[in-house]
Amino acid sequence: MSDNDCQKDSRQPKKQRFSKPAAASSTEDMTDSKRAIIEAFTFYRDQLDAHYDQRERVIKISRDVTALSKKIVFSLLRITQEPAAKVFADVEHKHSAVLDLFAKMSVELQGSDGYKYNRQATPGLQEYIEALG
Repeated sequence: MSDNDCQKDSRQPKKQRFSKPAAASSTEDMTDSKRAIIEAFTFYRDQLDAHYDQRERVIKISRDVTALSKKIVFSLLRITQEPAAKVFADVEHKHSAVLDLFAKMSVELQGSDGYKYNRQATPGLQEYIEALG
């Protein structure tokens, strides 16, 4: 045998780091604690899912407001190329659609969590203000 083989043989066996449960009550306690942890994580997962869903709805509404606001601006720029009555009718229709979207967004932002979605709602509002200017 070489010196390496002797060193391997002279080592003591590794000690177990975790002891096995001694009685059935310990396994039941472990099952209850696992169940409690799973329930807690399920609760937090549901909360996060609701948060992300609401956030995505606010983002979608804000994008729609942005798109319609830009269309309003471009429609008003075409006023010299088309009859004014037609352009204003188109703008009024788009403006009412934007107001409907703001009504939907206000429902999403109700409650104590509305401040969380400020950054998602702001771009649409800024574009709308620009379209009104």
